Amino acid sequence: MGSSDDGYDDPFAGIYEIFSGLNEMDFELHGIYMDHEPRQEFVSRLDKCKDHFLNILLCDANIRNASMTNEMKDRVDHGNDLENEEEVEEEVTNKYRIHDPNVRWDKMEPKLGDVFESPAQLKLCVTNYAVNGGYQIYFQKSDNRRIVARCGKRHEDNRCPFRLYAAWMYNDRTFQVKAMNSEHLCSKVFKYGSIVNPEWIGRHYVTEIANKPKVKLREMISDIKQRYRCVVSIGHVRRAKQWAKELIEGCRKVIGLDGCFLKGQVKGELLTAIGRDANNKVFPIAWAVVDVENKDNWTWFLELLKDDLDLGTGVDLVVISDQHKVSSLIIIVYFNLIISIWL
Repeated sequence: MGSSDDGYDDPFAGIYEIFSGLNEMDFELHGIYMDHEPRQEFVSRLDKCKDHFLNILLCDANIRNASMTNEMKDRVDHGNDLENEEEVEEEVTNKYRIHDPNVRWDKMEPKLGDVFESPAQLKLCVTNYAVNGGYQIYFQKSDNRRIVARCGKRHEDNRCPFRLYAAWMYNDRTFQVKAMNSEHLCSKVFKYGSIVNPEWIGRHYVTEIANKPKVKLREMISDIKQRYRCVVSIGHVRRAKQWAKELIEGCRKVIGLDGCFLKGQVKGELLTAIGRDANNKVFPIAWAVVDVENKDNWTWFLELLKDDLDLGTGVDLVVISDQHKVSSLIIIVYFNLIISIWL
C-alpha cells in the first residue's frame, strides 16, 4: 500500500483515525473484535467438533459475544481432549462384541476386545472356556481393577503362551479384554484346580437341586465327570450344593404390604401390595382406598389379593410388613404357612 505522498489516498484513513486512540481493552468494551492468528486457529479447532449442537453454540458469531481468556481456552481444549477420548472408547465399544451371558456355557470363548459388565462376568466366561477346552487356566491377578489369566501350572516351567489381560475402559462402564494371546501349546487336563470352585458348580446345578433337593453328592460327582469331563472332590460338591440352596431360598416370591394416610381432599387410608418385576423394579400389584386401617379392611384386601394371585396358603411366599399390629396379625392368621419379615 502506498502513502499519501505518492498520490494515493487511503480510503480507510478516517477509520484508522477513529480507532487510533483505542487500545485492546477499549475494543472489547465497544464490542469490536479484531481477528488475530491465535483466535482464528482456536475457532477452527472448535469448528471440527463432531457435536452439531456444540458447533452452533461455538460458532464464530457466538464466540465474539464475549472475551475468552487463556485459562478458559485451556479448559475448553482439555474438555475437547476428554470428549475425544470418550468418543474413541465408544467407537471401541461398538467395534468389538458385547458378551452375551445367555450363550451356552460350552460356546463361551473370550476374544480380544470383548466387553463385559464386570470382572466376575469375565471370570465366569474364562472358566467355562477352560472347562470346555480342557485348559488349566488360572488367574494370576484378579481384583476389581484388572484380571490376568494364564494357562499351565502356576509354579512350574510354563511354556503355554496363552495370556489374557483385562481392565476397565476409560469411562468405567465396561470391562474389556485389552490384550490376549489365545494360542495353546498344552495338553488337555481334567483337574482344573481352583478355577472350578463351588460357585461355578452350583450355578450349573441350581435347577437340578431345586427340583431334587436331596440329590446325593456321589450322584453329582458322577454327573459332573460325565457332563463336564471334570474331576471334583466331594467337599467341592458339598459346598456347591449349599451355595445353590442358599440361592434358591433367596429367590422366594416377595410381596410388600403397607398402608399410608391420605392427606388431600379425600381422607382415608391407602392399602398397597408391592412386588418386583423382571428388571428388579417396583411393581404395584394392588391398591385400595379405605376409611381406616383396621382388621376388617385388611381382611377384605388380603382376600382379594389371595384370589387374584392364587396364593393358596402362602407356601414359599415372603411378605414384608411395617410391624403394624393389625396388618401383622391378619397376615399371620390369614396365611397359615407364611413367612413374615419385619422391618
